[in-house]
Amino acid sequence: MMSTFTRTAFLAAASTLAIGAAAQAQVFEQVGGGDRRTVDTITVTAQQREESSQDVPLSIGAYDTDALENAGVSDIKDLISIAPGLMVTSTQSETITTARIRGIGTVGDNFGLESSVGVYIDGVFRSRNGVGFGDLGEIDRIEVLRGPQGTLFGKNTSAGVLNVVTASPEFEYGGALEATVGDYGYNRFTGSLTGPLIEDVLAFRLFAAKGERDGFQQLILDDGNGPAEVTESETQDYYTIRAQALWTPSETVEGRVIMDYSTREELCCSAVQWDYAATPAAFVNAVGGQVLQPANPEARVAYANREYEQNIDDRGISAEFDIEMPIGTLTSVTAWREWSNSRTQDIDYSTADIAYRADGNFTDLTRFSQEVRLTGIWGDLDWLVGGFLSHEELELGDAIRYGDDWEGYLGRLLTAGSVPPLGTPAGVTAVLSQIAPLAPVAAAIGVPGAQGFMPVPPPGAAIPAGTGTAQDLYDQTAESWAIFTHNTYRLTDNLALTAGLRYTHETKNVFATFDTNSPAACGALETAFGPDPVSGLVAAASAAGLPASSISGLATAAGNICLPYGRTALDQTGYDRERTDEQISGTIRLTYDFNDDIMGYAGYSRGFKAGGFNLDRSFNGPLDGALGYTDVDSGFAPEIIDAYEIGFKSQLFGNVLQLNANAFYQEVEDFQLNTFTGISFVVNSIESVESYGVEIDFAYATPIDGLDITGGYAYVNAEYGNEASTAPNLRGKQISLSPENFLTAQVIYERPLFGEVWGLASLDARYVSDYNTGSDLDPEKLQESFTLLNARVGLNHADGRWSIEAWGRNLTDEAYAQVAFDQFAQSGGFGAFMGAPRTWGVTLRTEW
Repeated sequence: MMSTFTRTAFLAAASTLAIGAAAQAQVFEQVGGGDRRTVDTITVTAQQREESSQDVPLSIGAYDTDALENAGVSDIKDLISIAPGLMVTSTQSETITTARIRGIGTVGDNFGLESSVGVYIDGVFRSRNGVGFGDLGEIDRIEVLRGPQGTLFGKNTSAGVLNVVTASPEFEYGGALEATVGDYGYNRFTGSLTGPLIEDVLAFRLFAAKGERDGFQQLILDDGNGPAEVTESETQDYYTIRAQALWTPSETVEGRVIMDYSTREELCCSAVQWDYAATPAAFVNAVGGQVLQPANPEARVAYANREYEQNIDDRGISAEFDIEMPIGTLTSVTAWREWSNSRTQDIDYSTADIAYRADGNFTDLTRFSQEVRLTGIWGDLDWLVGGFLSHEELELGDAIRYGDDWEGYLGRLLTAGSVPPLGTPAGVTAVLSQIAPLAPVAAAIGVPGAQGFMPVPPPGAAIPAGTGTAQDLYDQTAESWAIFTHNTYRLTDNLALTAGLRYTHETKNVFATFDTNSPAACGALETAFGPDPVSGLVAAASAAGLPASSISGLATAAGNICLPYGRTALDQTGYDRERTDEQISGTIRLTYDFNDDIMGYAGYSRGFKAGGFNLDRSFNGPLDGALGYTDVDSGFAPEIIDAYEIGFKSQLFGNVLQLNANAFYQEVEDFQLNTFTGISFVVNSIESVESYGVEIDFAYATPIDGLDITGGYAYVNAEYGNEASTAPNLRGKQISLSPENFLTAQVIYERPLFGEVWGLASLDARYVSDYNTGSDLDPEKLQESFTLLNARVGLNHADGRWSIEAWGRNLTDEAYAQVAFDQFAQSGGFGAFMGAPRTWGVTLRTEW
């Protein structure tokens, strides 16, 4: 529940905003008007109707073509430079890209979790943020809708929506060619063409792009077969094609059909050492591996013994039709999309051959959706009703295997402190020999599956290379449908009430099979102590009267010898689960027009993010001594957000200045937290998260012709609750990847120089205060505050016939972590996926 302090602060902020808006109204009436330039109005579809962004009673950032081009925005990650309160990060692969708004979002390393921030491209929902990552091509505008959008946009928009609208076909012939070259071997070539096929009836638009780039990081690659190779990672190599048709067979029918295809074959994503203690480095060095110690993230040097590959194919077709009917406008949006990726990965991020993903790692995602809306006006009522359904098939394969150095590495870890100080490479066998006498005890006390003996493998054969997960396969199906309504009723000339409801019903089925090539050491433990070898060992050691310290040490050793992807206890049973979630989400808002230039609003909204299944190995079912785990449930609860918001929007001094501000408060129930433990991913439902703050946006057409300034500020306090069920290290703390302060600004100056030649200069800046990048809030994963600066200067012809621009991004070359994490089995070693360094380039463009 909302605390007294929070409620008071929220109401105080609301009162301040309302009083301030009323006071400003009197001043603006006296100083507005004249022949001054004004701020362009951006038309948005945030409420599934075309309307000015200034008329929408919710917090929204709207960015048109000029703002996006001058900021160099070509995908959703670039958008953070001009959108306050937005965080977008990538980790193991760029397919694992996650957006957060107002501090709320989902770590995307597990495809069983869906995003809290919905990504829509041309009216079609992309079910994971990473699926929406890529070159967006010709962008007409991007709308950042903050807060729950569950009424009109449905589930998985509990934190907000990124609504991307690309350029439509036109009935006049036109086209564009663009070439960009830059450092790191960057090049991007695009071309587009539009025009009529049948005058005033059928138009087309074609767009294609091809991009390449060398890597941002130096990768020391040592596969043990000769000298180490110095190569690069974080490369780009992609192309994309989009074809559209606009059909207007009559004055009452308009249809838009879009087909697109893109593919990427890249080396991504390696990680640098973020903070690395001497002890884990010594263990890696002991098996002939290498890491950078002491850590130096700014050097951008990474280590591996296998390449990081990401291969992505993305394709789809959608059709949107608007039909004018006597009672209103009927809109139908039909879409089919298929997305697939495969990847390889050195998961220990060192040149030691400890563990890796090779073949058998893939994700295939197919989705069909259909939405129907009917909108109309009846007197003072703007009404909308609609329905939605979707069918999604997700197939995921995973295979984590041990490398040549794992047994020697683990053996030294298990016997550390002996002579020599780093232990013995035969330590796995030595520890198993100490455990073996407990095997008969386990059988005697009835440990399920215990066979009374332990075959101890010889040194070098305990954990052979290539053992581990042979192939895990997950097949998840999601069926979802919803009905909704969203209506605005004008109570008076100045006062309007908006209310909406949505009922969502979703059923998910997951069927998983597991195939383990168990190493001999883990097999020995399972033989002696059953399908749950650690619990079986603890029971036997307790029965044998061993001291607690010895039991703890043996249990830890057994857990490391028999890691989750080396255990066979799921091979015979797998998963076969189903869950159904249903939820009513909605909104209610009051809007008051103080005058023609200032509007105030206050409202409540509820967002819903579906529950799901952790698509990773889970050992939480009942035990059968012969079969292993049965009836395993890796499910987690839906995430629900209740949000309160009050604010104003204004067009001041005759629309010379647009100033918008709001205060918000959000309560999240069952926040879905995905955490990497250093060994595997674990999904927990956090009972509550509280998020509150203030957001301010402005756009100013200055007295200097051609000089425009836009910007924004967001204060976001997003904290975990203090419930006993929440881990002690999280209680009351600021959640990960959530800075308290965001500040953005963009300055664009364009003016004639001589003849028909114009000059352009733009600068955008983004500041964020410090924040923790790790789900466990380990202090070692803290990212200090930093500022990113981007700039662009150029010349262009007044009619757009040609332009040339030089640009730079991250001009001060800030080295910052997108996400820092525990390196695999290297306690005290932290890696990080870094943000892009300073880059520069030149863009040539011609339009006709």
